[in-house]
Amino acid sequence: MTPVLATNPTARRRTWPVVAAVAVLLAFYVAMALSASLQKGQSYDEGEEIAIGYNIWRYRDFRMEAANGDLVKRWATLPLLITQPTTPGVTNPYWRAGGAYEVAFIFFFESGNNPQALLRQCRMMMAVLGVATGLLVFVCSQELFGSLGGLISLTLFVSSPSMLAFGGMVSTEMAVCFTMLGSVWCVWRLLHCVTWGRLLSSLVFLGLLVLAKPSAVVIFPVTAIMIVARLWRGQPLAWCLGGKKLIHSRPIQVAIFGGLFVLHGFCGWVTIWAHYDFRYLASSNPADPGIVFKTQPQDPIDPSVMAFFTWSRRTHFLPEAYIHGVEWVMAQDESQASFMDVKWKYGGSRTFFPYAMWVKTQPALILLLGISVAGWWGLRKNAGSNARPVLDEATSTSSASSALYGAVPFLALAVVYFSIAVTWDLNIGFRHALPIYPLGFVLAGVLAWLWSAREWLMKTCIALLLGWHISGAVGIYPHFLAYFSPVAGGPTQGYKHLVDSSLDWGMDLPGLRHWLDENNPGDRDPLFLAYFGVSSPDSYKIKANRLPGRPDWRFVKPFPLSPGLCDQCDAVTGHWHPDGGAVE
Repeated sequence: MTPVLATNPTARRRTWPVVAAVAVLLAFYVAMALSASLQKGQSYDEGEEIAIGYNIWRYRDFRMEAANGDLVKRWATLPLLITQPTTPGVTNPYWRAGGAYEVAFIFFFESGNNPQALLRQCRMMMAVLGVATGLLVFVCSQELFGSLGGLISLTLFVSSPSMLAFGGMVSTEMAVCFTMLGSVWCVWRLLHCVTWGRLLSSLVFLGLLVLAKPSAVVIFPVTAIMIVARLWRGQPLAWCLGGKKLIHSRPIQVAIFGGLFVLHGFCGWVTIWAHYDFRYLASSNPADPGIVFKTQPQDPIDPSVMAFFTWSRRTHFLPEAYIHGVEWVMAQDESQASFMDVKWKYGGSRTFFPYAMWVKTQPALILLLGISVAGWWGLRKNAGSNARPVLDEATSTSSASSALYGAVPFLALAVVYFSIAVTWDLNIGFRHALPIYPLGFVLAGVLAWLWSAREWLMKTCIALLLGWHISGAVGIYPHFLAYFSPVAGGPTQGYKHLVDSSLDWGMDLPGLRHWLDENNPGDRDPLFLAYFGVSSPDSYKIKANRLPGRPDWRFVKPFPLSPGLCDQCDAVTGHWHPDGGAVE
């Protein structure tokens, strides 16, 4: 088990006040995330995720957007198996051609379903996933720093605008956060003590991770780092399968770790096949030649990777849909336009994610993490003074450095994931860096040690910064996605820094409807609307002349231009304000 830093021997006990505090914090998270989501429309990818997930359950067809977030697609659409909404059906031409966004639009707005009810049911499942992630953050931090550290980490999680935004939205990000954090934590525990429970939990989390997103491959280098750190530490391995004993021999430990590595790889491979019904072909009816994949992007893919895909197709090593899905993700990075600091470009930039994290991270969190780094340094310098590490039975040493050792899985994942992210050319959203944040929340639990070991000035500083962090989330409610740091000018200046899912994801048609009710009652003035999104203005009774927008697959009726409302969206309030002009 991971070494535990606690300020006293009873800090790890989950007494009822701690349980009550955890429950209150998680209830706060659910209330904020869900109530905010009820005021928002469908995000750009949300309808697609839901429609494809239900399609998988209903028709066992795996052609559309395969491999890219299948876990969240299946999880979020579980309620639809009970409510049984109407689907476009297998004879629909868009369904047969693999047009995911078109199928989603028909599913939500042209099949007689209630779009708001569909969103509400699936978003509730995402809130459950968000709660699970928050609870995991607490448990990981509590193991290292005791209950106070766990509560500090959980407070940071539940008051993060990004965690609140994606806890009320059907998207892959929360699933990746949950499964990555859970996987490294379970593997780390398993490397210290092999029990049936730890082995099973590690295998389950890995299985979920490989279905969460192709970025699951980062678990391999992270695991290698953890094994090296584990062997360098030189601690005995507790083996509790068929009897309990301590294994001191490093060669035997290496053999066991190698066997566990192979077992986990095999489990992940079987999980992928199980998700695709142990069927190679993606189509549910391969005898029908009209059921096809959507045309794939043509960006170049590394030749060695393409060779692996070719071999996998020839040998049926991986399901057809999984291979196609990973290829799709890798073949669109250079053709995607990215925006950063008032500049557009095709392909990626090495500075995109550092810049995005700087403008989208709350200053209070940055300061708290800075204090945490000082706390780690103080912990190393004051070994054995004010804090006593509580170690696992298999651990043969007792020093304050065990706390830093216990943080190895979270530090390793943060470094590896960030290193890969900055080299990735798909720079379309800050959300792709989101899995790093729960790791930071966990490591910030060291503030509990500072709280106990320092004077009132440090306690006051920590309390004020935590309050500032909470106020940042409350102040931006319900527009969590549009949060930008005051250092970057706040939400009103966000459009100068980042766009797309980092600012607005086509979700504010309800806000436009509200503004029109107040400022254009009875549709007395014509409205011209250029809309970025996949929802339907008609479903919100927005009568507008549609200017060119995105996506472009919907029919735009020609019309003559005339004077009318010229509006813009306020990223702070989500409402539309006239600029005093007219569209000519």
